[in-house]
Amino acid sequence: MKTKEEIRHYLDTQFSPSEDDMVSIVRNDFDRILNSAASCALITVEGAMPVLAERLRTELDALHIEADLDVIVKVSYHPASEISFDDLCSLLTVIHEFAPQVNIVWGCGTNVKLEAADYSILLLIGTSAE
Repeated sequence: MKTKEEIRHYLDTQFSPSEDDMVSIVRNDFDRILNSAASCALITVEGAMPVLAERLRTELDALHIEADLDVIVKVSYHPASEISFDDLCSLLTVIHEFAPQVNIVWGCGTNVKLEAADYSILLLIGTSAE
């Protein structure tokens, strides 16, 4: 996803218009970064732990992050399964490896489209400078 408009279109396909769970990350959270950032990058990763963390690490490494930024992360899992606090912490630790000063807003939710053992990450990075 290269442009903000391409990212917006992709997010439109990922979020239900009626999504109003105040505990989880919703589309408006992503829009805040899209509307205020100079540039954005979207990362989507799906799979089982610990492979998921390694895929996230690979994606972040390819970005060469060097600017002030904000990150929003939505982690999803199948309703029949759970996600552990340790798994969430390992994902957030991977993000901090590449951007120690980053501001992260994150949340979890369920996704019936996932396999029972899989998780998905939708991560939007917004930079304040090009």
